Amino acid sequence: MDISSSHANAPTGSKAGPAKRNRVPLSCASCRVRKLRCDRHQPCHNCVMRGSSNLCLYAARPRRRQKVTSSAPQSESRATSPLATLSIQDDLHKDSSNHSQRTAPGLNDELLAVMPSRSAADRLISAFFAPHSIVGPIRHSIHYPTFMKQYEEYWENSSSATLTWVALLYSIFSVAMKFLPEAKDNSGMSEALGKLYHNKSGQCLERIKTNQTTLQTLQAMIAHGIFGFSHHEEWGAGLITHIGSIVRLAMRLGLHRDPSHFSNLSPFEGEMRRRIWSTIDQIDCLSSFHLGIPTAVRSEDSDTEPPRNLLDSDMKEGMSELPPSRPFSASVPIGYLLAKLKLSRAMRRVVEFLNSVQRQPYERVLQLDSDLMEAHRSIPPHLQLNNWHNAPNESAYVMVQKVQLDTLYHQAVTALHRKYLQEARKDPTFALSQQRSIDSSMTLLRHQATIYREAQPGGCFSDFHGYRITPDSANFSLAAMVLCLYLQYWTPTDQGAPSQTDARVQEIFQALVTSRQIWNNLAGENSEAGKVGLVLDTMLELLRPKLGFPDRLAPAVDVAVSVDGERGLRQDPRQSGQSAPNPDVHLDTYEDGANDSNMDMVDLDWDAWDSFVLAGDFETAYESLLLGQDLAFPIDELDPSTSTG
Repeated sequence: MDISSSHANAPTGSKAGPAKRNRVPLSCASCRVRKLRCDRHQPCHNCVMRGSSNLCLYAARPRRRQKVTSSAPQSESRATSPLATLSIQDDLHKDSSNHSQRTAPGLNDELLAVMPSRSAADRLISAFFAPHSIVGPIRHSIHYPTFMKQYEEYWENSSSATLTWVALLYSIFSVAMKFLPEAKDNSGMSEALGKLYHNKSGQCLERIKTNQTTLQTLQAMIAHGIFGFSHHEEWGAGLITHIGSIVRLAMRLGLHRDPSHFSNLSPFEGEMRRRIWSTIDQIDCLSSFHLGIPTAVRSEDSDTEPPRNLLDSDMKEGMSELPPSRPFSASVPIGYLLAKLKLSRAMRRVVEFLNSVQRQPYERVLQLDSDLMEAHRSIPPHLQLNNWHNAPNESAYVMVQKVQLDTLYHQAVTALHRKYLQEARKDPTFALSQQRSIDSSMTLLRHQATIYREAQPGGCFSDFHGYRITPDSANFSLAAMVLCLYLQYWTPTDQGAPSQTDARVQEIFQALVTSRQIWNNLAGENSEAGKVGLVLDTMLELLRPKLGFPDRLAPAVDVAVSVDGERGLRQDPRQSGQSAPNPDVHLDTYEDGANDSNMDMVDLDWDAWDSFVLAGDFETAYESLLLGQDLAFPIDELDPSTSTG
């Protein structure tokens, strides 16, 4: 039987029928999803034959409990729920929304019916809390010893569980199924189970009233959101609503004020509030940065101090005072959260600047640039990405953290200065913005090439399944457009012997060629990547004759490009500690020239792409490319989303 089918035919009339206890499924989850006969062994025959024994999960038998009732009408319950306006349903349980509307608020057997067995749950919990797991910012907002104490109490008496606890448990299960190698398989079963647990955590959260929100509710909501953040298709209105709900509920609990203002909080409670708020702070800032919208929390809205650099074992309930922070080192995992927090708070001020409706003086740009550099310099030495030479000797866990911090910094620099690129072409006052944008964009393309290379079989990221940046990130496309526009408006300073600037231009062009190939290689997995690849195809072929470069047959590209200012653009005298070039990344750039004959038909609107770089929308600029084509060039050959080939 399909997992969701037991509720598909439930009555929808206004008159409630007799109470009916949901039957606990006897088949494992894999067989239920695939509608196969299960022999109920552990693991069952079907899972053994498919090589997915670790996914042979059985629902635990819920203990008998009294029926939970509520004096509040169902409509009132849903109206005051933290997730009342958030659509959390997925294709796995399309009927769930109707079911939740006709089910009395509270925890019941229906919500517990898919709870995995104790042994399966133990595996997921162990994977989630593993020392080197990267499951997003949620990890350090949950105190492991306290959680495990509650976890043991749940299995000893599951009838005493609360909606909030079950929501947190299901959210952790979904994140573990999504990211961690212990739960991975090649059949898609882990993804289906992850969505199932995600759906159940959402159903629990929908039934929690606003005035019943606790710190554990926020933990559950954050973990629930992390799963959604990992799906690019969910980066829309639902995500914005979810983040807004988390922020407002956290503020209602006073997390935006430092615990030192409240004498009734214990040291342990105060530190956990700092940890949870720092997680929310980062999610709000970084999601707003990537979506191009104002943050829900402004810099002046909060005075909560960062948490201390402590292990979970350094803290316990009932402690009289907190120990001093430990030195930053790889043995204290929260150091990554603290480094990212300082960087994200500098980025928050950049987001506020970019979304301001009033034009601010250029001095403000210089101050924000200085703030970003200070945050970048303050990254602990063990998390600084100085070079890639030692990557084979470091764990993927550490390298991912280094790459994420360095990439965030250069994304922020590029975004901060992008508005002044057009003015820098005419007024040397803004030359620093051009230089900083070009340098950071080159670094981002270098990171893109290295991430892509290391994700291939044998690379240090090839077996990594955690929360990380992918080579098809939209910020890499912005970097590419910044560099293309720089080349479009670049003019040689000397028609004689080649200058250092000329060499720099060649490096930029080569880096763009490599990026173009990466986007095209990813087009089969991501339609948006195909669009970026098409744009780069067009731009580079139009730039070739302007720059005097040969046609598309080119040697292998070395993306170990210089971004340290030693050649080309003048080095910023304030900048120090720039990342060293990575080892050579060679990608074959030979491409079939079949489409070259059509390039003379392309009428590229460079102003549209100028507007995109200044703060516009990619899709708008992309449409200008499609509409600018000669009718003799079939549009379905240009737009990967309409291509039938």
